[in-house]
Amino acid sequence: MSGTFSREYVAVYDLLYGSKDYTAEAAFVLDRLQAASPAPLRTVLDIGCGTGRHAHLMAGHGVRVQGVDLSDKMVALARERGQDLPTASAVAFSQGDVRTFALSQTFDAAAALFHVFSYLTATEGLEAGMARVRHHLPTGAPFLFDYWYAEAIRRDGVERREREAENDAWRVHRLTEPVWEKDNDLVRVNFHVTATEKSSGTVHRWHEEHPMRYFDPDFLEHHLARHGFKVVEHGEWLTGGPPQAGALGAYLVAVAV
Repeated sequence: MSGTFSREYVAVYDLLYGSKDYTAEAAFVLDRLQAASPAPLRTVLDIGCGTGRHAHLMAGHGVRVQGVDLSDKMVALARERGQDLPTASAVAFSQGDVRTFALSQTFDAAAALFHVFSYLTATEGLEAGMARVRHHLPTGAPFLFDYWYAEAIRRDGVERREREAENDAWRVHRLTEPVWEKDNDLVRVNFHVTATEKSSGTVHRWHEEHPMRYFDPDFLEHHLARHGFKVVEHGEWLTGGPPQAGALGAYLVAVAV
């Protein structure tokens, strides 16, 4: 698994993903978790919570959310940006690695969003993450995560992309150059970022690599079964239809058994 995001990347993270529909995603996740839950959801574990946007939106639906993220910088930003939100009292954040984190409670459901499990590029790390999640769920509790769907990569490959974004504080350009390692079911996503602070004119330039693993549903189902889960749903991200080769984003719902 790659290390925590750089300080610079965390600073412009929300800007780069400003077009992401967090509201629709939070509602979709809670809907799928509730459909698989034997009782109304009261608490949700949000693994890889990032800057906390999903967590607060889920809390807006009446659940309490505990966020966990590998990056202490992300956790600090999540705490800062959420302290004045009306859902602040229903959300908490802590630093932790999905493969090793340990909290003092269990939860009614768990979610790991924005391809957290695709960052677990080694199978032993993937299994460790599954075991940790299972430890924090009682029998019958659902777990949802999204991931890169293998057939989409195999059909469409990977391509170079550029993105520009701007707000009152920053102007950012990001060049994405992926390297496809077919034999390892892996894409090394190389980000080359130029970010200008508008207040001072200071220009920051950096590169970071995010290795991302893609999965076949059968592979995930097998390994989840080894760690106390039964998969009850596979789908295309945000549509609920079956995964398809033309769509990179997929999700599954598994129940603790």
